[in-house]
Amino acid sequence: MSIGIDKLKKIGVQKIHENTHISRAHIEAIFQENFEDMHNKVQLNGFLSILEREYGVDLSDLKSKANDHFEHVAKYTHIQTSTTNLFLVDNRKKKTTFFYIALGIVIFILFAYLNTNITKDEPAISEESSKVAVALVEENATITDENSSLIEHNQTNIEEIEEVLIKNTQETQEKVQEVPKEEIKEVIREVPQKKASLDSGVKSTLLKITPKSKVWIGYINLNTGEKSQTVSLDKLSLDASKDWLLTFGHGHLDIEVNGKLHQYQTAKNLKFIYKDGELKELSFDEFKELNSGKLW
Repeated sequence: MSIGIDKLKKIGVQKIHENTHISRAHIEAIFQENFEDMHNKVQLNGFLSILEREYGVDLSDLKSKANDHFEHVAKYTHIQTSTTNLFLVDNRKKKTTFFYIALGIVIFILFAYLNTNITKDEPAISEESSKVAVALVEENATITDENSSLIEHNQTNIEEIEEVLIKNTQETQEKVQEVPKEEIKEVIREVPQKKASLDSGVKSTLLKITPKSKVWIGYINLNTGEKSQTVSLDKLSLDASKDWLLTFGHGHLDIEVNGKLHQYQTAKNLKFIYKDGELKELSFDEFKELNSGKLW
């Protein structure tokens, strides 16, 4: 074990993860010199370079071991690929052999048939021979088609699986992003209903969002965990007696909180928490922590 790895172990997996954002699993694998879970040599060398730069350690011995590991894997993969190609070539040779055998039989039967027509001595034998020849040709053609289908199936099987996975992932993302229109309307309509009751003498509160251009708005009720989203240029009013997490696709907008106007003019995403009548801007990590570790 190198001196550099010993130094990193003393620092600890958690601390290194927080400073470099390398996953804990990959850090553990590096400590144990276990390269099986690494995607490729480039990824591993990238992690090692980050650790060398951040902590001033020399991990050249570990890089050398990693290179030897991936070269061995590459050679093994090349051998498997070569074996598969030889198998496919062998199948093609068999298919070609069947074709030439069938062709020879057809030529022989045609010659016999013509000779029989000239002599007219054995018409029944000629007819039977023709049937046998046709049957043999059809049988060989069937075998050829089956071999071809198997080869094509093996070649396209992986592509079909990938297409199904991509389609399922896209459908899942669309379901996550989809918000029923009726839910959004109900949240927006709560404001006039609350306002009507507040006019009776209770101190009013106001949380109004005014986009300056069309923007994606996501808002999460911290009391119930209910999530809503919309893309709009219209003003959006929320029930200010509740606590909210807010996120916006850009920062060209105004937010009015209890008579105080907050104006923003930026192209970056903005994130806020509205709690106890106060609006506070959040960083990416703060928003993620308040949202149970989720981006949205």
